[in-house]
Amino acid sequence: MGLDLSTEGRENLPVFAPAEGYIARIKIESGGFGRAIYINHPNGTTTLYAHMNRFIPAAETFLKSKQYEQKTWKIDVVVPENLIPLKKGQLIGYSGNTGASQGPHVHFEIRDTKTENCLNPLLYRFPLADVTPPDIYRLVFYDRDKSIYEQSPITCNLIRQGNVFKTAGTIGLPFDKAFIAIQATDRMTGIPNPNGFFSATLLKDDQMVTGFELDNIGYDKTRYLNGHIDYMTRAKGGPYYQMLFPAKGFGLNMYTLGNAEKDHIDVQPEPSAYSIKVTDAYGNSAYLDFRVSRKPDDRPGHVVPGDRMEPLNVNIYEDENIQFVFKEDAFYDAFHFRVNGYYANTANELSSVYQTLPADLPVQSNFTVRLKPNRSAALVNGDRVLIKRTYKTKTELKKAMPEKGWYTAAFRDFGYFQLLEDLQPPTISASVQSGAALRTGSRVVVDVADDNKMIREFRGTVDGQWLMFQPYGNRFVYTIDEHFPMGEHKLSIVVYDEAGNNSTRDFIIKRN
Repeated sequence: MGLDLSTEGRENLPVFAPAEGYIARIKIESGGFGRAIYINHPNGTTTLYAHMNRFIPAAETFLKSKQYEQKTWKIDVVVPENLIPLKKGQLIGYSGNTGASQGPHVHFEIRDTKTENCLNPLLYRFPLADVTPPDIYRLVFYDRDKSIYEQSPITCNLIRQGNVFKTAGTIGLPFDKAFIAIQATDRMTGIPNPNGFFSATLLKDDQMVTGFELDNIGYDKTRYLNGHIDYMTRAKGGPYYQMLFPAKGFGLNMYTLGNAEKDHIDVQPEPSAYSIKVTDAYGNSAYLDFRVSRKPDDRPGHVVPGDRMEPLNVNIYEDENIQFVFKEDAFYDAFHFRVNGYYANTANELSSVYQTLPADLPVQSNFTVRLKPNRSAALVNGDRVLIKRTYKTKTELKKAMPEKGWYTAAFRDFGYFQLLEDLQPPTISASVQSGAALRTGSRVVVDVADDNKMIREFRGTVDGQWLMFQPYGNRFVYTIDEHFPMGEHKLSIVVYDEAGNNSTRDFIIKRN
């Protein structure tokens, strides 16, 4: 959605406004962008700078006032237009490594101010030299009459001749309709990092068959990347194969089909010649020439078990203990869905564990999961029930709502699902004890532990007035400032877990 700008592995480098404008928005979160600042410009664009450590004093003062006003550290706040004007080249803050950042850098975006869609920054021709065309690594084919998720693609390695790539002879395909993908990246001249490319076009007899262009995309559409690629290959550790035709349930307007308006190519007995043009934002292009023909299909047939799910339809799976309801925009292609069950083992488990298959299948929108408890309603504390989803290293917990003898919650990914009863409150430990004396700048560190490791709400107050504790996972830190009065006062910590269990600790603290 933008550019990651290197800061040479360092933090706290100055960041300057590229053009006249004003600070229009500040966003603070523990993940994602971390600390981000937005500048609106007179030409109708907005520039964004993410993973920052700190902003200029005027922005920090406004931010803190709003955090205390709204009683939240995590905030997304609009700044009045005339409050913090900027000139070109004026300091806006200092780079960092905050949020979901894997190393010091600045994430930079250009957006359309009205739509908030992200525009390709390289189209603005910053002084970054690039005469290097993209690299194309593989050509990939799928049988369009089968599910993308229920076949092994035919992959073709390529021979390079300058900026032209070719296959080793005509490719024989054992099906009549071919869905095509490529593996390709782009590099800036003199820099080895592999980046995304700008556009790809499939041509036959110099006429466009299909193509896509990556520009003017909103964050509400970015999840469609999962339908633009061979998701299951990528999820298993493979490369990004980018599709040249839109998936059946694709909802992002980035593809253009040719006059035939087909979502595939027809494979004929006689060889047919095609070319793919891959271009970066500077207009540097690479070309892939190939020929395909129909060959006999000697692949063994197989029946895929499960209930067939169709894109662009409401799909439901249910048995006596579990139900899944998927909305019309949930899936990009058809597939067969099934569920495996594994018996519960401990007292707090209210259901078996249910595994959805295929495991690595992408889902576009939230779906409903309903589970029936394995004991009567009289033996369940209905206010303390969760649905737990696990997959690989990730765990997700949702408060489950009772519904006619079932419990329900919404999720967005497949995995293992189970109904749990959580009656155990979280525990609180702090770096201070009652009687402590603190000064301006002293830190109060609070660690919270929960049996399910999910904290829904943390609240710290002094004499009932909210204090701004900053979260670092399940650690919360407050630096003594003007909001903690001089003298002796009661510091209170209240914590809620995802099920609604809560714990409270009070300390009598003196500020000198």
